[in-house]
Amino acid sequence: MSPQDRFEELWTDYLEGELDQAGVAELQELLASDDGLLKQAADLFQTHRMLGLVAAEEVARHEQFVAKTLTQLPTDGDSFVVGVMGQVQKWDRHPVCHQAPVKTSSDRQARIPAGRRRRSVIRSLIAVAGLVLALLISWPFWMVPTSDVSADETVHLASQSHAKFFGELSPPVGSSLSRQRDYVLMSGLVELAFPKGASAIIEGPAVFRVASAESLALDVGRCSVHAPDGAEGFRIETPVTRVVDRGTRFTVNVSETSETEVQVVEGAADIYERRESPRGRAGSGVVDESAVRLTANNAQKFAHVGEFTADTIPFDVARYRRRLPDRVVSYKATTGRDGDAEELISVTVQRDGVVCEIPVEELIPVEVTWFRGESGAFLCSGRTLPAQRRDLTADRSLVTGVINPGGSEEPLTADPSLDPEAGTPGMAIRFQSPVMNGPGADLVLFDLQTFANPPDGDAFHISPLKFRPGLHSHTIRVFDLTMESPSALDLTDFDVFMFGQPVRSITELESVDCTPRRQVVKFRGLAVGIDLSDLGYSIGDHVEELFLQDALDDQHFIDPVFIGGFPAQK
Repeated sequence: MSPQDRFEELWTDYLEGELDQAGVAELQELLASDDGLLKQAADLFQTHRMLGLVAAEEVARHEQFVAKTLTQLPTDGDSFVVGVMGQVQKWDRHPVCHQAPVKTSSDRQARIPAGRRRRSVIRSLIAVAGLVLALLISWPFWMVPTSDVSADETVHLASQSHAKFFGELSPPVGSSLSRQRDYVLMSGLVELAFPKGASAIIEGPAVFRVASAESLALDVGRCSVHAPDGAEGFRIETPVTRVVDRGTRFTVNVSETSETEVQVVEGAADIYERRESPRGRAGSGVVDESAVRLTANNAQKFAHVGEFTADTIPFDVARYRRRLPDRVVSYKATTGRDGDAEELISVTVQRDGVVCEIPVEELIPVEVTWFRGESGAFLCSGRTLPAQRRDLTADRSLVTGVINPGGSEEPLTADPSLDPEAGTPGMAIRFQSPVMNGPGADLVLFDLQTFANPPDGDAFHISPLKFRPGLHSHTIRVFDLTMESPSALDLTDFDVFMFGQPVRSITELESVDCTPRRQVVKFRGLAVGIDLSDLGYSIGDHVEELFLQDALDDQHFIDPVFIGGFPAQK
C-alpha cells in the first residue's frame, strides 16, 4: 500500500474516532516525513475558510493533534509555509464550494467501501485544511528566530500599515523576524526595529530579508532608515551595493534591474560596490573596499552594467518616510461567553505621529438622527431590542448597531434631505458634544465584516450634514484595520433583526416589525479613523453632525456598529 493510500485510511479512521494510539503514531510519522500530505489539505483551504471544521467538542482534540504533528515537521518551516500558502493563492483565483455531510454514530460504525472511503477522506482533508490555516496563523513561523540568534539580537516588526504579504498573512506587531528568510511585501508599509536602535520603514512592493542584527538585505523596493546614536554602521545590502550608515537618516530604493538610489537626509552614508552573485541576491557577492561617501542633501544612483557606475541624481527629501501614516493601530474589547470581542475598552491610534491609547470613556458617542435604507435594513443586537432602537449605535458594543443604511454611487455635493417621505438614503449622526478637528484622525468607525465581504471593509461616503464653501464629501474604501489585519478581533455571536420592507425614515426604523436571526458565521471587527480635514474642515473647527452613505460599489452595505469622536489632543 502506498503512503498516500495508507494516509487516507489512517486519517479517515482518526476523524471518525476509530484510530487507536498505534495508528495515531503511524499517522504522525507519515505527516512528519511528507509535508505534501498537509499541502493537499491546504489546497482546499480557500474554499472552506468559513467551514465549521468539526463539532465544537472535538476542536481542542484536533488542534492538539495537529500542533503536535507540526512540531515534527522538517526544520525548514519557512519553505513549508511559502509552499502551502502558494497553493492557497491558486485556490483564491479558482474557488469551488463543497459541503461535508454530518455523520451519525451508526455511520462511523459501518464499514466504508473503498470508493466512499476515498470521498470521505477528501471531506476530511477539507476539515484539516481549516486546522492547518488556524495553525499557520498562530504558529510562530514569523516569530521564531534561527536557533543561533539570542533574544537580544532579534529584529522585530515594530508597526505596519495596510501590509499585505505574498502567500501569507501579515504578522502581529512585535513579532520577531527569521534570519535570511525572503519576505515579499506586496503593498503597504512595515517598520522593522533592530536591536541597537536602528529602524527601517519598508514600502511595498518590496523583497527583503533580515541579514543580521545590524543589516537588512533589500532585493527590490524602497526603505527609509533611521540609525540614531549607538546604531552607527547599520547596513543595507542590495544586489549591487552595501550602504553603511555614518549618520542618521537615508533612503535606499532598489529597482527591478538592481539599480540602487541612495538619498542622504541627515549625516552621511558610505556606499560600497557589491559584485553581483549569479542569483543577484542582496547580501551576497564580494564587497569592494573603496567607498563613495554621500552627505546630507545629496543623492546618487548606482548600477553595475559591465562596470560599476555612480551618477548624481536630484535630491528629494520627500522620498524619506519618517513614520507610518496616522491611523487606528489596534483596539481592546471585553469578551463574550465564546471568548470573542464584545464591548469596546479602548482604541489605540496614531494622531499627528503620536501613538496613544484612548479609553472608551473618553470617546464622544453619537446618536442616529436620520436613517433611510433602499434595501433591507437590519439591526444588530442581543436577543432583545432596546426601547429606542437607534440607541444601538450609541452603546459600547461592537456587535450592536443600526446597519445597512442606503447610499449613492456618487458622494453628496449638497445638504442631504431629511424629509420623512423622500429623504436622502443614508444615515445622519449627531455627536453628544462637538468633535474638534485636529491633526490626524478625529473619529473612529467600526464595521462588522465576514470573509465573504470585501476584505478591506465596505466602502462608504462621509459628508457634512450642512455644506458650506470649502466643505466636501470624503470616500473611504480601505479601513485601517482590515480582515487581514492581525489587530482586527473576532466578534462574539449576535442576532440580526431583519425588516420585511425597506426602512425609509427614522420613524419606521423605530416602529416597523422585524424578525431576529442568530448569526452562524464568524464576524470580525474592522476599524477606520476619519480625519475631518479630509472633509474640508479647518484645524480647530468643531463638528456636531455628519452624514454617512454606502458607496454602492457592490452588493454589500456598510455596517456601522460603533462611531465615536476622539477627544481634543492635549
